[in-house]
Amino acid sequence: MAKKTKVIIVGAGPVGLVTALRLVRAGFTVTVLEQAPELHAEPRASTFHCSTLDLLDTMGLADQLIARGRTAPHWQYRMFETGEAAVFDMSVLAGETRFPFRLQAEQFKLVELTAEQLALEAPGMIRFGAKVTGVSQTADTVSVAVDQNGTSDVLTADWLLGCDGASSVVRIGLGLGFDGETYPVPNVTLGINFDFTGHIRGLLNVNYFWSANGGSFSMFHTRDMWRMGYSPPKGMSDEDALKPENVQLQLNTVLPRSAPYDVAVARLYRIHKRVASDFRVGRILLAGDAAHLNSPSGGFGMNGGVHDAFNLTEKLIAVERGADAAVLDRYVRQRRAAAVADIQATSDANYKRHREPDPDKRRVELQRLQAITQDRALMKDFLMESALIASYRRAEAVP
Repeated sequence: MAKKTKVIIVGAGPVGLVTALRLVRAGFTVTVLEQAPELHAEPRASTFHCSTLDLLDTMGLADQLIARGRTAPHWQYRMFETGEAAVFDMSVLAGETRFPFRLQAEQFKLVELTAEQLALEAPGMIRFGAKVTGVSQTADTVSVAVDQNGTSDVLTADWLLGCDGASSVVRIGLGLGFDGETYPVPNVTLGINFDFTGHIRGLLNVNYFWSANGGSFSMFHTRDMWRMGYSPPKGMSDEDALKPENVQLQLNTVLPRSAPYDVAVARLYRIHKRVASDFRVGRILLAGDAAHLNSPSGGFGMNGGVHDAFNLTEKLIAVERGADAAVLDRYVRQRRAAAVADIQATSDANYKRHREPDPDKRRVELQRLQAITQDRALMKDFLMESALIASYRRAEAVP
């Protein structure tokens, strides 16, 4: 490029930093604005699907990320008390991906990895403590008003990308709708410094459990800890759900211990299913949670956001190499279709399946899942969807 194209990215999460690194390597001048004083260290999402690892592999990041996580070549739905299970074998995807497994690694591992690369390739491009207070644009430029360390400034660029999460100031500044729903029951996520391996019968690195009392919970094994997710008892307040005694009570229903568990993380959040009315307004585009939200069941949110990042950067690079800017509308069509038809629909089905309280309906669903796992062709079809391979390919085919 004779003149380096300038891009401002709001948000230094996994979507924003993958986007930044892709653009820096393509010769763009990039500035990342992050309101927090440092990189987010909260675990948050912890599942990387093979479709995402394949994309990250093109950047030389997949193997480094795998080294920071724990692989799960098998995962299961399981009746906790009886041990009846449907175990999914990811090896059936060996011909479709270089990485036939789920990777359990907290999303900040990808944030750290991309930030390290950016520090080497474009040092100083992430501005921390930078609060965006307004956005505007003309036919040729975008402007971003920023408050940083008590100083106000206005930055200009050729493009602005909102990768700033569910409460996106970019999306709000554009006045875009964010229609959808909030699920009625919150979710609690714990990070536990205790190795459950060998203490619970049939435990894998990824588990979705149904309990005999009508409840359900999930357990994922990362390199550093066990992650547990569950909904608090009906009627319990958010404050009570996070009280240490109630957290310990929940853990003891899974594995009774005389000593208290070392809980490193205890977080409660509301689950949403929403999509922005548009992902593009002129020179301003949205990606990740700023554009769409879904249930975390199945681990689609962060993965879908990284897929957005690859699609969007591919098209921005094409525009700089002479393609018509209308190709960016194809990004909207492709990734909005993936968000609504695949990511939201499948994660919603996962949410309802895992939280089904009726024992008879659970039994029917378990038998259906077991039948799938006993037929490798059916299991491959199922895992192509759950690993977002089929979704990514469908989206790429949208004209």
